[in-house]
Amino acid sequence: MTPPPLSETELAPFARVLRGEAGRMLAVPEVLEVGDTPGRHGFFVLSPRPAEGDFASIAFLERHPQSTQTFIPMRVSRWLVLVAPDLPDGSPDLGAMKAFIAGPEDAICIRRNVWHAGLTVFDRPAEFAMIMWRTDDGDDGDVHTLADPIEFSAD
Repeated sequence: MTPPPLSETELAPFARVLRGEAGRMLAVPEVLEVGDTPGRHGFFVLSPRPAEGDFASIAFLERHPQSTQTFIPMRVSRWLVLVAPDLPDGSPDLGAMKAFIAGPEDAICIRRNVWHAGLTVFDRPAEFAMIMWRTDDGDDGDVHTLADPIEFSAD
């Protein structure tokens, strides 16, 4: 499957695309949203290795009930954004998932409790700044292993 370019409208139910406007300051309060359990905000620099070739295999999805997750590209080419809504039992609805190819200009803030793929990049090693709420016990992640990995192509 080859995802289309990132669409702010299509991604809106799952994440906010962070784009400025010349001469204006953009307020993004959800980036610093405080979780319902004790913790603190964390700022991290992530350095994912690229998928081998033009294909990425996604074997699991994750979500964070206590935190939004903001990804700000620092050095990247193309990267995969994959999100999915919940089924009534709380598992990801793979039939309604949305996948996009983002570029170096695309920063996003994934909403709380949204199923998403881990940071997956194409073309070359990358660097992202990431901001999220970290619970004091460090347990703010649900993982859903897919029965069959899903392959995505960047081209």
